Amino acid sequence: MKIKLFEKSNTLKDSGFTLVELLVSMTLTAIFATAIVALLPASTRLYLQLQSMSRAQVVADMVIDSLREECADAYIDDFASVRIVNLGLSTYSPSTGDGLLLSTFEQADPRTARFDSVGNVLIIRKNPGFCQAVYSCMPISYSNFESVRDANILEGTSYVFPNPSDGIGGISSRAVYRFYPTADSTSATPETLQGYVHFGYYQCGKENKPCSYNGESKTIGCIYPAVRYDYTTPFSSTAYNGYTVSLEFSDLQTSSDELYLQRPLSVKVTVKVYDCDYAEQASESPVYTRSAILVFAEDTTE
Repeated sequence: MKIKLFEKSNTLKDSGFTLVELLVSMTLTAIFATAIVALLPASTRLYLQLQSMSRAQVVADMVIDSLREECADAYIDDFASVRIVNLGLSTYSPSTGDGLLLSTFEQADPRTARFDSVGNVLIIRKNPGFCQAVYSCMPISYSNFESVRDANILEGTSYVFPNPSDGIGGISSRAVYRFYPTADSTSATPETLQGYVHFGYYQCGKENKPCSYNGESKTIGCIYPAVRYDYTTPFSSTAYNGYTVSLEFSDLQTSSDELYLQRPLSVKVTVKVYDCDYAEQASESPVYTRSAILVFAEDTTE
């Protein structure tokens, strides 16, 4: 009887991959990796665009909320209580600041001057003696700063800034300090950079304009800026997250078609947020655009 000491099994195979299987797997891996790499830049761009748009939306909402508060606090007397002015982006200059705005309104007669249908400046009466200009992309020049600093427009009260060399230190409560920190410095703070929202406050016209409508006498208060009073910004430069903005006002709604019976009701504002300097806005597309209706206060004169 013979005993088999060894028996070779033909059913066992060596473990591992063949060369063909290895090449196929490497090819599939390369294709998959290439697809992932190709999708990464597009996904990254989409994420950055969404993130940028989200940040820009916060800036636009911030600006619109501030403008709503200003309009709700307006002093509405007659049709001249609100004006839209279009100065044009090419007219702004750091050397002149709001000089064109002043000269434009000082030549205007509220009885005959009509509203600009679309413009980048909104004039609002804040009380019987003062009005407010809302605008962006208008630099506050140092001459503007000096005229406000040295103004004597309220019963002879001077708002000259204390001289730090006298040991007094500090400045007056006028908000213009946010643009030029000291009286002897011509170096502007970031808030003067073009592309930020500015509020300019002006003494209203020195004379009222009498007129008559249907035999009844009526006095129209001049809203045009006659004297610079103060400047400020509703937000610091850091609130803009590196963006700049432009404002466009349009669709001023009034309570009547008759000029002397008109009472401003609301105005439309379009806020465009750019990821560039003001000088580049004309050639760039806004990151985010939002429009809103600003409603004015009810008649505050009664």
